Amino acid sequence: MPKTLLLILIFLYATALKAAIVLPKGMSDGEQEFVLQILGFGTSFRSIDNPYPLGGYSGFEFGVSAEQVPTEDIGYLGNKAPVDRNMTYPKLSFGKGVFSNVDLFFSFIPFSENSGIGIYSGAVRWGFFQASFFPACFSLIAHATNTNVNNLFISQTMGVDLMSGVNADPFSIYVGVGSLYGEGQFDRSLSSEDRAFNRIGRTFHTLVGVNAEFDNVFGAFQVDAYNTTIFSLKFGTRL
Repeated sequence: MPKTLLLILIFLYATALKAAIVLPKGMSDGEQEFVLQILGFGTSFRSIDNPYPLGGYSGFEFGVSAEQVPTEDIGYLGNKAPVDRNMTYPKLSFGKGVFSNVDLFFSFIPFSENSGIGIYSGAVRWGFFQASFFPACFSLIAHATNTNVNNLFISQTMGVDLMSGVNADPFSIYVGVGSLYGEGQFDRSLSSEDRAFNRIGRTFHTLVGVNAEFDNVFGAFQVDAYNTTIFSLKFGTRL
């Protein structure tokens, strides 16, 4: 990997890092479920990537993404709190081909007291079909994510996505649909009943994205629709 590109990606990661969201206290049951929908599902795994497999065991990918979750409505919950319109957070991501059309992915933002947020995601992608008569492919992605916000809200999400992509070199366009299951643990200080709660939720989501690749360097933009809309941008390199 060119050292210059590596330094640029790390710089983008460092400059994109912002303070975590402030969660309001005194939230009701329904309001806690809403937070799980926004922060739990909103920070779940997203590939933001070329839909085609990495190309076997030798394939490797490194990237930096910036993902934006609309959080303004959280500020009106419970006892209310000053909340930014959007929470933007960066993630480092790695991809590795295991064999043929199976890839492993790992993305994260390490938890720190300064940022107040930590996110760890892992995924397996299986490209189960590539058309020989047309530049199209289909894949299944199984993924899981753990999100920690200020040690007050911790969520675990698991999901499966079905994705289809079409390549028109140097661009790839892809669409997908998926199912997501999530659990959220809320600290007692956030509850109107002054005790800790666990919340469970499920949702379906759709996604659409575009990827452009030039000389092993790529950029991708993706839009995911859950109960809210998430915008993601990623730059990286494939080796």
